Amino acid sequence: YNEYKSYLSSTMSEKSPPPYAQVDVNPPDYKDLPSKTVELPPYPESEGECSETRNLSSIPPRVRRRFFYIQHTLTAEELGTDSVFILCFFICFVFNWVGYLICFCLFNSIASRCGAISGVGLSLIKLLIILKRCTFDNTQLIKAREYMQIHEIQYMVIMSMALMVVFFGIFRYNSAKSHFLNRLRLPH
Repeated sequence: YNEYKSYLSSTMSEKSPPPYAQVDVNPPDYKDLPSKTVELPPYPESEGECSETRNLSSIPPRVRRRFFYIQHTLTAEELGTDSVFILCFFICFVFNWVGYLICFCLFNSIASRCGAISGVGLSLIKLLIILKRCTFDNTQLIKAREYMQIHEIQYMVIMSMALMVVFFGIFRYNSAKSHFLNRLRLPH
């Protein structure tokens, strides 16, 4: 330990930081700076050079879609299958938000994400129906039921929004699937 400590002290004393440089307190004004003109290439030339230097095959498809806005060909792995959609749908339906987080973290296909969204919407409908029709003698549930009876419009709005979420996930998956199948049918 003493050898290590002596080694540190010897290396620290040998390599002290350089002294601070004197900085001019009053920098020159913008108008006092020399003017520089730069010749820029015309727009079509610069776009041509950029497209030649950019290798899009090395960039992941998710990043390409987000930053370069190019037409992306959907692969079967990115789309997922109907069974993954149904699996994530039921996981989210049974486990509510915890199931949604599990599906969103474990799966990254379109089918799993859309199934998770639909399952959360249906679980919200399930919870609203349970809340509305429950006959337990729990004071919190009785207060919630009374609130729902007083504010029937809010109940219907939340129920319709949850139903829209269910159909949004289903329609989004079906549109992605039809887009993928149409791409397979087209000649390359």
